[in-house]
Amino acid sequence: MKGTIIKCLAEMVVEKHGGEATWQQIMDVAAVPKHTLILATSDIDDAQAGRLFTATTKVLRLSWEQVADAFGEHWCCAYGPRVYGRTFDRFASAREMILGLDQVHVDVTRSLTNATPPRFSYAWKDADTLEVTYASRRGLIDLYVGLARGVGLRYKEPLHVRKLSETLVEIHFGA
Repeated sequence: MKGTIIKCLAEMVVEKHGGEATWQQIMDVAAVPKHTLILATSDIDDAQAGRLFTATTKVLRLSWEQVADAFGEHWCCAYGPRVYGRTFDRFASAREMILGLDQVHVDVTRSLTNATPPRFSYAWKDADTLEVTYASRRGLIDLYVGLARGVGLRYKEPLHVRKLSETLVEIHFGA
């Protein structure tokens, strides 16, 4: 996993959930050495990243869904637009961004060494309901659900996002 995911998680914790001391506590619970330097382009061991997310649920006393939703909101509304502004600026709506994410991941795979972001395929159930198939060896579909909800918040558009299975998400655009 790329370090940018963990940098966003750390920033979310520091800014919204107790500051640097809370992040250090999460690092301790996850058994990550205190002075580990995480760069956006670093390759983070998937197991270590998983421990950091799990430790976040424990330290903040939040469910995995709550952490995924908070992460998704922070990524889409604060971190992502600041760090990846050009990518975010390509999209004018939640629908465009959701549908464009697979191409963004294709581009990331070409430009960053060792990048293995999830891939997505899409099938419309009706004019406003999209089924997204999530493909990743990491099995972090709950994180994708939180990110999809964050996209709705970013564009101030109502989205109903529902996990149907470990590889399938339904997104309804509109109220």
